[in-house]
Parts: sequence; C-alpha cells; structure tokens
Amino acid sequence: MSKLTEIQRFRMTVEMVNNLGKLEKYGINKSKFVRQVIQYKIKTELPILIVDEIRNKNLIKIPF
Repeated sequence: MSKLTEIQRFRMTVEMVNNLGKLEKYGINKSKFVRQVIQYKIKTELPILIVDEIRNKNLIKIPF
C-alpha cells in the first residue's frame, strides 16, 4: 500500500463496531481490514457502476 495520508470518517452502527472489535481477538488489524474491504468493493463494483452510468447517459430522453 502507498502512504496513508488521507483521513476519512465513517459512521457505523454499534453492531458493526462490536464486530470489528471481535477481529482484534484473532489478531486482525481493524484499520487494515476495513481498507482491504473498501479496496475490494471498489475493484469489483466500480466497473459495473461506470457501465451503468454510461448506459444511462446514452439513453434517449423523452421530454414528456
């Protein structure tokens, strides 16, 4: 990974925070885990979102 210089804040439910806390019992770094999950989701879903956006832009708009 490159240098981690940007800070981003996210709000999570109490249940999500508790589940992330359980990862520490197994020796998993919470921050690294969350970064890897976000990176995976971007890699898998971003191409689909881009294709959908291009398709929506190319649709014929009917003004009525």
